[in-house]
Amino acid sequence: MGFVRTPCYTMKNSKNKKVIIYIDGSNFYFSVKSRFKVKLNIEKFCKKLVGHKNLIQINYYIAPLNQKTHPEQYLEQQKFFDELKKIDKLNIVFGRLEKRKRDGEIFYVEKASDVNLALDLALDAEKKIYDEAYLVSNDGDFSGAVSAAKDFGRNVIYVAIGNRKAISHYLKKVSSLTFYITNKFIEDCVL
Repeated sequence: MGFVRTPCYTMKNSKNKKVIIYIDGSNFYFSVKSRFKVKLNIEKFCKKLVGHKNLIQINYYIAPLNQKTHPEQYLEQQKFFDELKKIDKLNIVFGRLEKRKRDGEIFYVEKASDVNLALDLALDAEKKIYDEAYLVSNDGDFSGAVSAAKDFGRNVIYVAIGNRKAISHYLKKVSSLTFYITNKFIEDCVL
């Protein structure tokens, strides 16, 4: 595991810091699948990520699949949601899937999940709900929300999963700290 610090980040009294983990569910799933080719135990992953810090909440942002259009994947996703619901302090924040059509092909686009995560990250910072946030996503679109959270005096740790091409330069630039997920880190969290 590797940390890259920025000058504004301090770790004083880290045990007393209130921590929230914000997980971009789809991005997290595909980043882990692409980079490590495994499925993870989310609870173990989160506990290992924060260590002995005061984890007060985990927010997992995802859009549920449509049961009619994706019956098998829907059942698998529902089982996954049932497992997530067993994790202490974890909230599932649902977005939605919108149907699109291009060149005669139908596909679905996830909507609202990223906006929900960005708003929660910034507004929770403004309300001083957390001292430190872990952002689990490689989506550089969150850089504005990270900057806003830092403007409110909160530290935001970018949890980077993937190779150099997959990791967001924008998130690395604005975050208080970048934490690189490695093979060694992942091996204790595999299902």
